[in-house]
Amino acid sequence: MPVVSDSPVKDVSEVRMTFGEHIEELRWRLVKSLVALVVAFIFAAWFYQGLVWVVVQPHFKVMEWLDVKGEQAQLITAAYTKPIWAVMKLSFIVALFAASPFIAYQIWSFVSAGLYPRERKYVVRYAPLSFLLFFGGCLFGYFVLIPYGLYGMAQMFKIDDMVKPTYVITDYLDLVMSLTIVTGVVFQLPLIMSFCTSIGLTTARMWLRWLRIGIVIIFVAAAILTPTPDIYTQMLLAIPLLALYFIGVGLSALIGPAKPAHA
Repeated sequence: MPVVSDSPVKDVSEVRMTFGEHIEELRWRLVKSLVALVVAFIFAAWFYQGLVWVVVQPHFKVMEWLDVKGEQAQLITAAYTKPIWAVMKLSFIVALFAASPFIAYQIWSFVSAGLYPRERKYVVRYAPLSFLLFFGGCLFGYFVLIPYGLYGMAQMFKIDDMVKPTYVITDYLDLVMSLTIVTGVVFQLPLIMSFCTSIGLTTARMWLRWLRIGIVIIFVAAAILTPTPDIYTQMLLAIPLLALYFIGVGLSALIGPAKPAHA
């Protein structure tokens, strides 16, 4: 009499695949991802002048707001090698962002075979939303946080004849890249909140009950995550985070259970 197994079988190829074959598949997917990243990096580095032109636009916008013209508004290098490393870092970040869909596909193709339908549903639901939130956060950082943050910092240290400001390209590129990535990451907040609710850990009422604690954490996180010490930039990051917190509450109310699973 045949024995019927209750354990779920996801795919016949998965059952027949040995551990060595899994490692070989992982190796080739990593190789493909690395090749895609290298190609994207070479392409980004080749057109580095266009990338730098895009990145420095917020600076010149701020200089226009401050009515600063001529050489005083220009970015300086201050060294031979530092600008090269800064441009290489910029090219790598752009390449990583450009190649991320292909890399994510390779990771998903390898991991999805080992997931149950419920787990696949969560990935399919939240992965595109996560990418959109990250992209939206980067746009917010570039168009809002960086120019207005730079303007606030420049206004705080405006001493006319006593101090002549000079702006170093390497420091500027590091600042722009840091703020852009930070805003992209923190914009994942509503996704994290709704995911915790969808798996039964929290509810919309719980998030509302934790609002005061959430506000404190948001302002502390904004102070820690922004690479500049001014309150102006920190407020520019904290205010949208508060709005994202309420968006997370709304999503939790739409998809979440009435009570948490552990209650």
